[in-house]
Order: sequence, then C-alpha cells, then structure tokens
Amino acid sequence: MKVFGFLFIAFFTFSCLSDIALEDDVKAKENQTQILAYFAGQNQSPSALANGGYYFVTKSNPSGELASKGDSLYVHYEFSNLATGKVLDSTNRATNSPYFFRYGYGNPVFVTLMTALREGEQATLVLPGTAQAFPDLPAYTPLKVRIKSYVVRTQDDLIREYIARNAYTVTETQDNGLRYIRLVAGTGDIPAQGKVVKIKYTGRFLSSKAFDGNMARTDSMSVTIGGTQTVPGFQMGIEKMRLGEKSIIVFPSALGYGANGNSSIPGYTPLSFEIYIAKIE
Repeated sequence: MKVFGFLFIAFFTFSCLSDIALEDDVKAKENQTQILAYFAGQNQSPSALANGGYYFVTKSNPSGELASKGDSLYVHYEFSNLATGKVLDSTNRATNSPYFFRYGYGNPVFVTLMTALREGEQATLVLPGTAQAFPDLPAYTPLKVRIKSYVVRTQDDLIREYIARNAYTVTETQDNGLRYIRLVAGTGDIPAQGKVVKIKYTGRFLSSKAFDGNMARTDSMSVTIGGTQTVPGFQMGIEKMRLGEKSIIVFPSALGYGANGNSSIPGYTPLSFEIYIAKIE
C-alpha cells in the first residue's frame, strides 16, 4: 500500500470525486471514450455515476444489504492505471486487512459506488482522470478500481458482535439500541432526580481500546440524575444504577457523539462505558 496514502489524499483533496473537474470538454470526452472502450472490450455494459465514472457489477448479490449513513464498510480493492494496467495499490486479502471507513464520515474515492452496491457484491469502477498527476498515473488518465469484496456492518451489528466477543450477558436492551450489562449488583434504591452520583468509568471503542476514563485515578466524576451534562447514552445508563453497582453500557452514536463526533471520537461511532457508582449525594 505504498502509493494509496498519497493517492487517496490527493484524489480526496483535489477532486473529492463527487464533482470531478476536467480541464476542458475535450479531455472529458477523451476520458469517456477511453472508459467506454474499456468496458466494451470486456463485453460489459456499465452504469454511469454522477461523478463521471462508470461501473459494472461483476458479482451480484441481490439479497445483500445496502449501506446507510453510519454503517461500517470493509472493502478489499485494487487501484490501477486504466491505460497501462499497472497496479497502484491494493488491500491485502491474504491477511484479511480490508480498508475500513464509516459511510458518511471520511469517504474514499470509491464512495459513490458504494451507494449502488450491495454487501457481497464485486464490481469494476473506472473514474475519469483529473489535471493532477500522481506516481504512475499521469494527468487525465482514468483510474480503475476493482472492488474485490465488500462487507456492511450496521452499528447494531457491531454492538452485538462486541457483546458476543466479550461473552457479556445483557441485562436489558432498549428500543433506542442501548444495552445495559450489570456486572456487580448495587444496593439501595435508584437515585432520585437531582441527586449527584460520583462515578468511576472507562470509555471504550468497540475494538476495546480505551479513549477516556478515571478508573486508575483517585478522583471521581460527578453526574446529576436528570441532568444533561453528558451524552444521552451515558446519562441513561447511570440513571439505572445503584450505589456500589458496576455495569457496562453500550450504545449507538445516536445516543453518543452523533454524526460529527468530537476531537477524539469519529462520527457514527458506537461506544461502551464501564461504570462504577462510588457515592450518591
């Protein structure tokens, strides 16, 4: 993958491939002629995309899932120069290392195609070139993208897989997607509105990587029952817990940092929090 980092950034920065700007109509027509000639040579009748590209589904899966915003997509691809056939970059299928992105947040050059493909399908996409030259891809040279495999995971899929992977037993599942997993039972009543609870917590991505927390520190975090100082999923979880209880709360991004995320959490990211209620005031 020595070229793709640069290739991806440059294509994304200079063209975004949602509005490819060719230098003039002559180059645009030349590109279209090259692209259609390629598909004709493959005995394929491609479909057009709004960005000037064309694609043909080489393996169909009519029952496969269509991606929606916020879904996690795992794609094995191969980029090549349409004119020379030289491979510019590809993912490693031997080690099962697909390219990962969240649909609607940080989109690669082939994102427009993903709106037309279903999970499990394979396709060939050819995009018109731009005025920007890249290593082994001169200006105005079409880029060929082969989608070799494609997997869609909704946030709910990721949450269920996370729970299964960690062998958690879910205490309660809410309609909004929140899972409440009690690890250690607490005592007394659930705190009333207006009460302040002192908590210890660890926030994790569903990869299990921690991104925040105070479990190893002497301080605690104060949360007011009925308040709005935290993201909704975190607040909802705390408001179900009793003194001395330790639980895990897992919830989708709609109850977390939403489509935009924050400085450390990407948009559309489901999260897990291990929470301990240390004190109620």
